[in-house]
Amino acid sequence: MIDLQAAKDLIDLGSSQGSELRGREQLHGAVALYNMIEKNRVAYLADEVGMGKTYVALAVVALLRHFQPGARVLIVAPKENIQEKWEKELRNFIELNVRFPDLRVKGVDGRSIRPPARCHRLIDFVREVNLDADRDFILRLTSFRLPLQGGERVDEQAGRAMRDELREVLPWLKDEVFDLRRSTFKDNIARAICCALPPFDLVIVDEAHNLKHGFTPHGSSQNRVLALTMGHPEPRSLDDSAALPASLFPGYGLRARRLLLLSATPIDEDYRHLWNQLDVFGLGAGWEELKEREVDDRRKKDLAKALLIRRVTAMEIAGERHTKNLYRREWRGGGVSLHDEPIEIRGDRERLVVALVQKKVSELLGDRKLGNRFQIGMLASFESFLETAKVKRTEDERGTFDDGEQTEDSAEREGLDVRDINDLAKRYRQLFNAEMPHPKMDALVDQIRHAWRTGEKALVFVRRVASVKELRRKLEDTYDAWLFERLRAHMPDAARDQFERVVQRFAREKQAARADGIDDGLTISSKTADVDDRATGTFFAWFFRGRGSVGVWSGRNLQRAVAAGQGTYFDDHDIGWLLRCRQSEVAERLAAAVSVSGRAWTVAEMSQELRRRSAAFLSRAPKHPRGKRFEAVQAAAIEWLSEIDGPYRELARVMWHERYVDSRVRPAATNPPDLEAWLNVATFFSRLRERPTLEARLLPSTRSEDARAMYRERTLRCALLSAAVRLGHAAIDLYQTQLRRRGTLELGASEDDDGDDVEGARIDDFLDLLEEQQRTEGARDWGAFDELAALADNFDLILSVNEPTARDARLAEITKSFGTLLGSQVPVGGMAGGVNRTLVRQFRMPGYPFCLVTTDVLQEGEDLHTFCSAIYHYGISWTPSAMEQRIGRIDRVRSHTARRLDGTPTKPEPQKKLQVYYPYLADTVEVLQVRRVFERMNTFLRLMHEELGGTGLDSSQIDVGREALRGSAPLPAITTELKSSFDVQPELLRGEIKALEVDASHYLTVLERFERALAAVADVKWEESTRRGVRLGTMAVGARKQPVGLFVRSFGRLPMVRCISPIGLITSDHEIDPQHVLFARARAERVRIGAIAGDEQNTYNFTVEGDVLLVDPSCDTSRISGLVANVARRADEFELALLEADEPLSSFATELATEDPHGR
Repeated sequence: MIDLQAAKDLIDLGSSQGSELRGREQLHGAVALYNMIEKNRVAYLADEVGMGKTYVALAVVALLRHFQPGARVLIVAPKENIQEKWEKELRNFIELNVRFPDLRVKGVDGRSIRPPARCHRLIDFVREVNLDADRDFILRLTSFRLPLQGGERVDEQAGRAMRDELREVLPWLKDEVFDLRRSTFKDNIARAICCALPPFDLVIVDEAHNLKHGFTPHGSSQNRVLALTMGHPEPRSLDDSAALPASLFPGYGLRARRLLLLSATPIDEDYRHLWNQLDVFGLGAGWEELKEREVDDRRKKDLAKALLIRRVTAMEIAGERHTKNLYRREWRGGGVSLHDEPIEIRGDRERLVVALVQKKVSELLGDRKLGNRFQIGMLASFESFLETAKVKRTEDERGTFDDGEQTEDSAEREGLDVRDINDLAKRYRQLFNAEMPHPKMDALVDQIRHAWRTGEKALVFVRRVASVKELRRKLEDTYDAWLFERLRAHMPDAARDQFERVVQRFAREKQAARADGIDDGLTISSKTADVDDRATGTFFAWFFRGRGSVGVWSGRNLQRAVAAGQGTYFDDHDIGWLLRCRQSEVAERLAAAVSVSGRAWTVAEMSQELRRRSAAFLSRAPKHPRGKRFEAVQAAAIEWLSEIDGPYRELARVMWHERYVDSRVRPAATNPPDLEAWLNVATFFSRLRERPTLEARLLPSTRSEDARAMYRERTLRCALLSAAVRLGHAAIDLYQTQLRRRGTLELGASEDDDGDDVEGARIDDFLDLLEEQQRTEGARDWGAFDELAALADNFDLILSVNEPTARDARLAEITKSFGTLLGSQVPVGGMAGGVNRTLVRQFRMPGYPFCLVTTDVLQEGEDLHTFCSAIYHYGISWTPSAMEQRIGRIDRVRSHTARRLDGTPTKPEPQKKLQVYYPYLADTVEVLQVRRVFERMNTFLRLMHEELGGTGLDSSQIDVGREALRGSAPLPAITTELKSSFDVQPELLRGEIKALEVDASHYLTVLERFERALAAVADVKWEESTRRGVRLGTMAVGARKQPVGLFVRSFGRLPMVRCISPIGLITSDHEIDPQHVLFARARAERVRIGAIAGDEQNTYNFTVEGDVLLVDPSCDTSRISGLVANVARRADEFELALLEADEPLSSFATELATEDPHGR
């Protein structure tokens, strides 16, 4: 067992979790779980939703791998989006939470020693394991649903395809295993896969409650396949006589040496569910009492304490502990504007409509066939009075409502009241030429529309699929009304008539699009297009991205004018930042900076030299866009300063390698234009530097003293801010400042002078507005400053949840990445049928979408907490665990609520708490279901923390007569502090292992050995490096030159050096014979041939690669020298044979420097 102190020396969870208390709690959990697993082989983490179970599990992995470097890990996530989340969080954890590169968990480059391998199908898993088993594999539970028709029946075509794929990787298994005629075909496939897998030292199962029904003959096929893939010792087949003998499956056996299960809701009914989950992996032995009915619950509780940990989420507010029920504010009265007050039905017509609908529903439920019962949340009238049948459904949708598993009754899934509501809606439309009003929907829309002025986000869950579109459209209409008012308030007089004609055209196109069903609002394209034809949902999308740009100077025209690569508006003035001077002083300061070694340069002389150097960065086109000319002068100046000894060289060298080294073009310009004026050009960021108070808020200085980290962070911040201004809510303010100077919407109209002075004035106009908004923060509508300040304040958090690879990505690609992320923003998002990854990522940022309306497709696994503190259960779910999972999307570690409440010295104002709304109409049958759900939620909350035993609550149906007798008054929320009976026991934090096997000095010693060895390697010219443990160079191979890259890694407990030498781009036209003598030489010298898919189809970047272990320091130089020589010579031979070329290092430098040599 390990001691808590040893874990503290390796892992820091507090800094990245936003709370030292939460970080300490997570680390305690990780140590306790590690020691549980070492003692019992199994452990269960059942912390409440949002407490960071993923990070606790990753800390367990880190501890295991530090003390057992060769440990293999398998992670099973419930579905694809959560599988992707694990991969992202693993990357973040290694970078941010492992204190130092121990060369076991974390490499010198800050990345995981064991790279993740995300597999979609079981056959992919088998292939990847056979390719390289020393990686962290991430599967999803749905991968164990073999694509074979139900039950024991095998679809011949699907079965044959799977059999043939498996035979490729398991050729040694006998034909009987793959007999399609056998009823046990699925079992045989799973057992065969098990034979191809190595044992895993730790298996982690996320949302393990999905396995609660265990491994039984009558259980789910998914559970059976998982159990047999993991080598369950008992077949438990329905037909034991059909089971094949064990001799046909050599090597079959348990694959999980240790097991860690994760779920906030580990059981529903009794402790047997706990045992079932262990048994799926064949690890139920010793815990059988959990499933025995005759065993007392107290004994089962004590047994559960030996393997399960459950903590209560809490915040420290005003010196007091607030559990989730205390920092949440529940709106159980049904209303959404006044706390615990019902929704007010204002007009006589609305009252009559509601009364008529209730009369119809009562008559319907009174039918003898229905027995006065209905499914919770599955009456259409609870959400809308519009016609439901007209809504188109996707193939994945089983009926009118989501969660089709709630009932198998097709009439209930469609909605018992749909036909009657449709009839009423038709008659109402015929009489009044309008849709029936729904007071609940109208009240919700009226409440959420305030977001256009406040910037506050809202997450809305519905049950009826069609409600997504209906709510979205109503909200969009209120947004358009607000935006028209906003634009008109600042519209120049000369442009007013033009603008009104634009508004009228938009109204016609929007109406036509809705009539044609073009704008469903459920998808967002990530493709970059000149005009987004689908952008008709809101005026913002239409005018700033879509066809509103036709014939007028629109937001789209402005966006194109300031886009990266075209204009210079949002380019960062790197030279000015490096020289720490004002934009107008750059030329003079640069001339002084290059005047060294007795050579003084005048501005004119410096400009001529800069013009000569800039030719390498310009093409031979007759004319270059502003952005290209500006980039060329920046690249030339940075390269020049990187070559000169002086105060700027170190940072200039970093900037050159990180941003400009791949900016050279071929063929280069022969007669470049004079670029002196471009040294002093105004940009948003150069002018921002002249306003220190504003700059400190929007572009704060990095705390890092590392030059590379400092420059990369600044560049990333600039790219994110510029994308937000161009593409988000802030674009409205930018457009208005530019329009005031322009004075008209006519295309082609402009100021008399369109030079740099005018560009600077435009920039100053916008910066003036930002400064004004900064001075009036909190006393006006939400604007550009607020969006940009929120991005700046939460920069690290945004990167970790949305762009975790950005810190190491090529800077030349960052602007495009952020543009893709923010390029199709909508004020209101809708989601049903599947997860829209772009929309989810946008919701995790300040600004659009302000509101996300979704079915339960987002109920599990997605983090939506970063800027949202309000959730609306517009359509209620029937299980308390589902309701808690919903709230858990925004109640999580580092949530918006936690950041503004946790650790504050004063008691929170009610509106600052996390708001949980339950909209419903009083005096309707909906009250009965809401009261029942409140009762179940209260019972669930008590039992999950005190006993863990099931709720004992009954079915998902409501008996109207019985519930009416019990009353309709809403049950109040629990307001006492929650406690858990399954907290971490102190003895689990103490162990005999009190120190790490290696400390931070270990990797520094390895780096010193690496650098000493390189200095003695002959025939190689090494480039200066900006990254630890990475060196690029060129080796002389006769008269030819061959680029090489060296990377420090580890293998088990030993440091390892990997050498990669690029060959070049190979296409399908090249004839490659694997029996060629060159391949034979490569095999003989134990080097590998790598083929990485290129950007274009049927192209591959070929490399030669090899590794050596560093065991004896006295042999480091000879081993690395031999490795470099073997790899470089073989690569040069392939390059000459296949390409007849001799490419220099500069052709590969960027790709090679950012290369991830893992797993190849």
